[in-house]
Amino acid sequence: MSSDSRELDYLYARQFAYDVLRRLLTEEPTAELLVYLRDEGLSLFPADESLPAMQTALDAMRDDLNTRMLKSGASDFEALHWDFTRLFIGPESPPAAPWESVYVSRDKLLFQESTLSVKTFYQQHGFHLPETEYEAADHIGYELDFLWNLSVKASQALDRGQIEDINAPLQASAEFMQAHLLAFMTPFCRELNNHAETVFYRQFSTLLEVFTRNDHKKINELINL
Repeated sequence: MSSDSRELDYLYARQFAYDVLRRLLTEEPTAELLVYLRDEGLSLFPADESLPAMQTALDAMRDDLNTRMLKSGASDFEALHWDFTRLFIGPESPPAAPWESVYVSRDKLLFQESTLSVKTFYQQHGFHLPETEYEAADHIGYELDFLWNLSVKASQALDRGQIEDINAPLQASAEFMQAHLLAFMTPFCRELNNHAETVFYRQFSTLLEVFTRNDHKKINELINL
């Protein structure tokens, strides 16, 4: 990998992006997070003229947040909170099921071979879910959390000036995305888009897919420099 400043800046930008994406899929939205995204966070995603769909999604998410009173108890905020709960948790079977195994296993059940494969990949790279956590390892939020952790390792190597140590976490990221995350990204985002009741989550489906697919392409390019 070369030390071109634009390429190195991207490593920090992708760390930020994965941090936001994982939070939006593992945590119920808080007013504080949504206000931050509205006022600053969404503008920090690495979107440019080559990714018009991503920029359009970011603008639409920001516009939706701008129309809402983002305060706990306010109907505008509670609508987003309910959309998250209904889409990914229940009370009934979530329409945008957040587990890889639902999309890649023949019987669409949890804790299948793909779940074990994801957990093994985590362990091989020093990533372990909390022992008190009973959620399946192939939850999309955990997969994004894993990629965030790898991005942190790449950024830390960059901070130390050890450019030669950046390739390993990027290579692991590329392999994991190819084998797991991108294997179900399109059907997951399709369900999210089709069933979201708010513009914010409907457009989030576009942001998520465009960013992750572009990131996979980008890090492969960086690895081969």
